[in-house]
Formats: sequence, C-alpha cells, structure tokens
Amino acid sequence: MRRLAIIICVALPVFVAMSSCSTEGGDDYSPCVVDGDCGGGGLFCVNGVCQKPAGCATDAECPTGLRCCGGSCDAVECCDDAGCGQTEMCKAGACWGTQCMINGEQKGCYNGCHAGSQTCQQGYWTTCDAPEYMASEICEDGIDNNCNGEIDEGCLCPEGLTKDCMTELCGAGVRTCVGGVWGECVALSDCCTPGESEEEPCGSCGTRSRACAETFSWEQWTECTGEGMCPAGEVETQPCGTACGEQTRTCDAACLWGDWTPCGQGGVCLPGEKEEMECGNCGLQEKFCGDDCYWAPWGDCVEGAGCSAGETQTKECGNCGTATKSCTMDCQWGDWGSCQGEGVCAPGEKQSESCDFCGVKERTCSPGCAWGNYGSCQAGGECTPGQSQEQACGPSSSQGNCKQGEQQRSCNASCMWNNWGSCLGAVYPENEICGDNIDQNCNGMGDDGDPDEYENNDSCDTCYMLYGTGPDGEDPETTVYPTFDSAKGGSDPADYFCFKGADDINWGLPEHVIIELTNQPVGIDGDVILYKGYSACSSGTATSANIVVGGGDEKIDWQENFNSPDDDTYYIKVENWSNKGNCDWPYTLFIKGLK
Repeated sequence: MRRLAIIICVALPVFVAMSSCSTEGGDDYSPCVVDGDCGGGGLFCVNGVCQKPAGCATDAECPTGLRCCGGSCDAVECCDDAGCGQTEMCKAGACWGTQCMINGEQKGCYNGCHAGSQTCQQGYWTTCDAPEYMASEICEDGIDNNCNGEIDEGCLCPEGLTKDCMTELCGAGVRTCVGGVWGECVALSDCCTPGESEEEPCGSCGTRSRACAETFSWEQWTECTGEGMCPAGEVETQPCGTACGEQTRTCDAACLWGDWTPCGQGGVCLPGEKEEMECGNCGLQEKFCGDDCYWAPWGDCVEGAGCSAGETQTKECGNCGTATKSCTMDCQWGDWGSCQGEGVCAPGEKQSESCDFCGVKERTCSPGCAWGNYGSCQAGGECTPGQSQEQACGPSSSQGNCKQGEQQRSCNASCMWNNWGSCLGAVYPENEICGDNIDQNCNGMGDDGDPDEYENNDSCDTCYMLYGTGPDGEDPETTVYPTFDSAKGGSDPADYFCFKGADDINWGLPEHVIIELTNQPVGIDGDVILYKGYSACSSGTATSANIVVGGGDEKIDWQENFNSPDDDTYYIKVENWSNKGNCDWPYTLFIKGLK
C-alpha cells in the first residue's frame, strides 16, 4: 500500500519564488530532474519531485536503476540468484561469480613458465598478471619469453651496452656488449682467487707485488723495491763553461742517468767582459758583454784614450785558459791570441759511469777545470746480472730415507735476485711402510710399527687359534683387527688364523663357514683363503678362496659336504699382495665357524 504523506506548507514572503514544504513519513517532494538533486538519504527523483520509493510488485514500478525486492524498491543489482547469470549467485544485492568466495584473495598462476598471481574480485579470478608466453624472444626485456631456459637467445645486444650480473665468487658484476654478444660477468669489486699474486711497476723502474687473501680480496701492495736513480725519460740540465753554456743528461729505460752531453757554448763572451778598440788618434772605444753572453754595440770613441805601444792585456777563455793581446806602435790593440793553458773540462761539468750492481757514480769538474774523483756507487742493486747462487733445501731431517736437495736463483737485468727455484733432488719424510726395515719417516728408526697382538702367526704351524662357545671351543663367531706388518715379499706378508669345526646335525640344513675381509688400508690388496685340515694348509690346497684385485671387500661362504664328515681344524690365510704394509691401520676380519 502506498504511504500517505501529510504535506504542511508554510506561506513565505512574496519574494520567495515557491513554497517550502516538509514531509511527514520521509518524502521531500522538492522539485528535481535527476536522483542527484535529492541529496541522497534514500530519496530519488520520482515524477519530478524527491521522494522515497513506495511499495512495488515489479521492477517497472520502481525508479530507474532500482529493483523491486520483497515488495520495495532497492538500489541493488539483484534480489536473488534468479536475477544473476546462470553460473552466478546473488550476494548482498550484487551478482557474484562462483570461481572464488573471498574478495582480495590471491593465488599463483603461470603463463607458460612465467609465474604470476590472480586476485578474487566479486567471485571471479582476475587475469593472470604473469608475463605473456611468446613464441620468440623480445630482446632486452630480461624475460625468457619462449620458456626454453634462455633469455634473449638469438638477440644481438647494442654495442657498449652494460647490464648487471652476479659472479660466482665475488658477487655483483657487470656484463658489456661487444660485437653484439654479452661478455663475461666482471666483478665490480677488486676480487681475486686465494693464492693468486700479481706484480706491477712502480716508482723509477721498481716493482711491487700483492697477494690474494682467503677473503677473495687483494692485500695491500708491498713497498716499491729495486728503483733506479730517476724516472725514465727525464732530462736534467745544468750550466757549464763560461759563456752561458749548458749540458744535459737523460734518464734511460733502466732509470739510470746517462752521460752529460758536451758543454754547449751558448754565447760568445762572459757577462761583464769588456773589449777595447783603438780609434781616432790613439783614441779608445769599448764594448761590454751582456747577461745573455753576447756583445753590446761599441761605445763612442774617446780621443787620447788609446793604449800604449807594447802594452798587453789578458782575458780568460775556454776551460780556464788565457788569451793575450798587445798594443801596437800606433796605439791600437792587436787581435787576441789563441787560448792557452786550458784544462780538460768546464767548471761544474759532471760525468757518470756504471759501477757495481747496476749502480752509478759521478765526478765533477773543479773550478780549475780538472776532473775530481768519482764519488761512491749509488742506487746499486743486490747482484751482477747473470750471477747465480745455490743453497741447500729440503727436509729438516737427514736421517733414514730423507736427503737434502739444491735450489738456485739468478740475478736479473735490474741487478736484483729472482725467487729461489724448485728444490731438486730432495727426499721428504713419508708414511712408514712396515716390515721393509726402511726409515721412510726419517725419525732414525727402520720400522716404527710394532707387530699386532696376533703375531707370530705367519704359517699353518703358528696360526692364531680362535675359540668358540662349544665344549671344546669349536666353531667361533668373532671379529679380529690385525695389521699387515709387511709388504709382499717381506718377512711377514700373511696372517694365519685357525679354529676347530664340529659337524653338527641341522636337520637337513647345510652348515657354512663364512669369512669377510673389510676396511683394508688404502693402497693395500688383501686376499682370503680357507683350508680344511692341516695337510691342505701346508700343501697350499685351498678349500675356498676369494681373490679380488684391489682393496675391495673379500668374502668366503663355504658350505659343508653332505657325504663326508666335516669335523676338522680349519685354517684361514689372509695374504697381502701389495708392495707395502701398514702397521697403523688394522683391517677387519669376521670369522663364523661351521654353523
């Protein structure tokens, strides 16, 4: 039944365009065009006014967008499952799928080999967000698009492009594209292999080295050793002579100074030097040598200042030499004579020559233009190139089998000793071989190991008797731990054990003798042989044997004879076919008597 709304209207002043009405029962009846004009609160625009939907029987009686559910109009998508699709259900007024039940729930999914996830949204799983499977690779996306286990196969990378990678030992690294192909992963850190070492030049022809630590990182560089006197290629200049001359020397490839070049004469005179020339009537004019070792122009002629006939003048020249000129009869100075009394070098000039062990010594020209003595040898190495040294090397002990060897080292072109070479001819201690009376471990004793507790058991006559629980100690079942005290051909190459067997009645079941040899020392090959009776043992007629080449396990399982009594003494021979023994490592021998 439609609700009856009681409308109360209040007259407003004349300037209000329309009356304002309130409703009882929830309707508003304000004018409207769309539902949004009604401000919510359950009101909708019905026939141009805001009101709540009345009762209904079908959806057609409800405003647009509402459904008739339970006799009233509601803003829902569905009222029951019938209002949804065939595979959907109505939940809280909305149609839900039946693929999942919890909004926001996630599950894993795959596109080919690519893993991703799906999310539950209103009963439906969203599309898998994993990368799409492709028939061929998309280059440089870092994804195995075609799921064949390789990324970007067949793709040519851009030249010079880099990408991150991980090295096996050193963590993060980088690959670089060269020729369209990705190069190896190069570690970003200064990584190395433990035990590795490297050497590099340093200083003036010196070397330094460093080693790789157990942490896969380089240790600090050692100090620079074997340096020369100067950086290779460096040029040194010094003044020489008396006329702004200079000489040079160059540091050679071995970082040693070469010889000084001859003194180059830079100018023609000495700074402050003066020359005079007659002029006019016994007049005189002068010129002076400048700081650049070249003459300035002649000065004016000063009359009456000429020289006196027969007067002489001298000046220094060359290497501490002297030149002379004389005044002529017309008051004119004659030409300078030749330089006389010169020394062998220019003051301050230096000479160098090689000395012991790649060193260099120098001498300097004195102020009197004579060479001084050579100084001491500087920056020498340790030895003469090509020289060699020998020294003994090897074990600390010289007893027994051990002996010293010899190693050599040579002097290199930088006059430094190379590392010692291998130790040749040395014999070092080894594990002791029992029974050969040779002192392999070099402790001064021929054989360190003592015989085992079963010795002397080297023959049928001296076999070690094993006892069981029978009345006469027959048919034992036991394990012993002997050692091979001697190698094949030695004084004790075999161990013998024996026991008494009783032929009991087992109601049709045969009795057996079981022997197992296990846990043999490394490098030893033992075999087991069973003899029934003393005569068979002494003649070497085996009742049963297990001969396996090598140090593997050996086993004998001998079954009694039904047609004859088997009461007897049984002998077990354990023979060492190796070329060595081992007193320190027992083998294991299991014996089960006639049971």
